[in-house]
Amino acid sequence: MRYIFLSAALFAGGNAYAACNDNLLTIKEWSVNVKADEAEVAVTLASSLKKPARMIDASVIFSDALGQRIGQIPADFDEKLAIGATYTTGGSFAGTKLDRAAKLDRHDVNVTACLRGVVYEDGTKEEFK
Repeated sequence: MRYIFLSAALFAGGNAYAACNDNLLTIKEWSVNVKADEAEVAVTLASSLKKPARMIDASVIFSDALGQRIGQIPADFDEKLAIGATYTTGGSFAGTKLDRAAKLDRHDVNVTACLRGVVYEDGTKEEFK
């Protein structure tokens, strides 16, 4: 599993979220488990892309029921992704507020995918700015 230490910069502001498409990747399942001082996160996403892709630049954003950002993790994917396919991303994250997602009632946690760019199998690119 990857060990990533995220800084507060990932959680500040809305710029990263403002420049993305939140309709082409859908959250199918997610979990956050706290072990010691790390949050172990797993998120399964489904693609609604119209063409197969070979590279995705994306993040998964966690927020509470009041819209307060809890954190985000990378959801990049550098393998072939067929139309309608799913993939799982995650890892262990220390120094974040993601442990809050494990403590809150599951209905009070909103999880969304932010797709910033994609390279399709045919070589064309699409970026969301």
